[in-house]
Amino acid sequence: MTRMQDALLTRSSRIEPPTPFATSSPQPLRVLLVEDSPDDAELVVLALRQGGYQVTHERVETEPTMRAALMQRRWDIVLSDYAMPSFSAPDALAVLEAVGLDIPFIIVSGTVGEETAVAAIRSGANDYVLKGHLARLCPAIDRELRDTEMRAERRRMQEQLLIADRMASVGTLAAGVAHEINNPLAAIIANLELMSMDLTVVARELNATMRLREVFEELNDARECADNLRHIISDLKIFSRSTDEEQRGPVNVTRVLDSSLRMAWNEIRHRARLVKDYGSVPPVDANESRLGQVFLNLIVNAAHAIAEGDTEHNVIRVVTSVDAASDRVVVEVRDTGVGIPPENLTRIFDPVFTTKPIGVGTGLGLSICHRIVSGFGGEIQVQSQPGTGTVFRVLLPPSPGRAPTTYVQPEAARASRRGRLLVIDDEPTVGRVIERALSVEHDVTVSGGAHEALKLLTAGEHFDLILCDLMMPQMTGMELHAELSATAPEIVERMVFLTGGAFTPGARSFMDTVANQHIDKPFDTKHLRALVNERLKG
Repeated sequence: MTRMQDALLTRSSRIEPPTPFATSSPQPLRVLLVEDSPDDAELVVLALRQGGYQVTHERVETEPTMRAALMQRRWDIVLSDYAMPSFSAPDALAVLEAVGLDIPFIIVSGTVGEETAVAAIRSGANDYVLKGHLARLCPAIDRELRDTEMRAERRRMQEQLLIADRMASVGTLAAGVAHEINNPLAAIIANLELMSMDLTVVARELNATMRLREVFEELNDARECADNLRHIISDLKIFSRSTDEEQRGPVNVTRVLDSSLRMAWNEIRHRARLVKDYGSVPPVDANESRLGQVFLNLIVNAAHAIAEGDTEHNVIRVVTSVDAASDRVVVEVRDTGVGIPPENLTRIFDPVFTTKPIGVGTGLGLSICHRIVSGFGGEIQVQSQPGTGTVFRVLLPPSPGRAPTTYVQPEAARASRRGRLLVIDDEPTVGRVIERALSVEHDVTVSGGAHEALKLLTAGEHFDLILCDLMMPQMTGMELHAELSATAPEIVERMVFLTGGAFTPGARSFMDTVANQHIDKPFDTKHLRALVNERLKG
């Protein structure tokens, strides 16, 4: 105890000495003291230290100095005298409210009447303590700190709910946009393929191959760009699934990683070289959309840890392997970025904790990743060294079910017989391009909607194969399937669905349960021909 503290306690018989609180270790407390008396401020600090707090404090006694202190540092509590020569507790409270910080405000005064104290509480003060009864101060601070933490937790939960709701809305919108893009994109890609084939025939007939070389190059460039767009739409479909979908099953890890990397490529390419080191791994038991959310977040974080402009000396490495001890699938995202300080490593999975600047991140990403991975029965680990880089490691249990199968279309062989085909699509350009692609070998009828097609089928028209769009206005392919299942089940077996994206829960459930084949838009015309010709063999 300092001499000043000893003297204050000796001469201040009117002030009740604080009662020590038994604590195992001092609790840090940052206190902003609005007080014009250095002696009274010293006594308050002494009471807090004897109450079990490790106090860091600053004393202010004017509005400008209080504003400056609030802006420069973070405070746990504000303790204010009521009346000072040029400032007062109501003035200090008004400053705190104007700044917009949620910091408990307690009045600590030598003389304050009951009416004055009640008025202060009504105006926003959390409590008042008489300087003659400082034994009440620490319990009051304990209570207010707990209440502040509860309010902060409620705000964090509300923010998470708002972000989750926003993500669900964006996901639904993105799925719808992807579906709308897929229809014209299917027509573009298929027409480019047909143009290329037709020009090849023309060039051969006219012996003008050299003259058409530039035209072929232009077509090939256009097809390459369209194919890139097709990959983007495919990736978007993975990430646009509804956030409340909890369906789990075998998930191909490398497929989801590749989609995540393509989605994050714009963040990566200006900062680092990308290295993919994929070992052979089995499918994991997870949800594809949510796992993609985890990988995308880790990859974007890795990119943001590296400054732009030095791609040659920085690397983001993505590694897949199997942990020999546990048989779990391991996915590592390594970066050569700034690293994470040791004091932050234990907090990075806490909600709303972030080291990014305001406006760059919410601090919810890693918390959500941790929750998703834990929900899959997995684990997420981190190792980091400031100045060297960071490794995030995701460990996931292998799927107990069978591996997801991908239908590999055979190369288009010549048709064994001329078939009669019905194409049902509400997008005229898609119907026309399918007709162009298949009419050389088959008789093709195009219908612009399911109602029109149903009339043809119920009138007795026979078709060997029906290519039907899944999502259409007025009557969907699913509804046509249900109608035919009830009235003409033999026709249902001949249906093949064309889908630009099953973006509703009902559509996804339908595609998961029916036995009918389906083709994703945009499609490759030679694969479409191969499927049709293969089906007509049977």
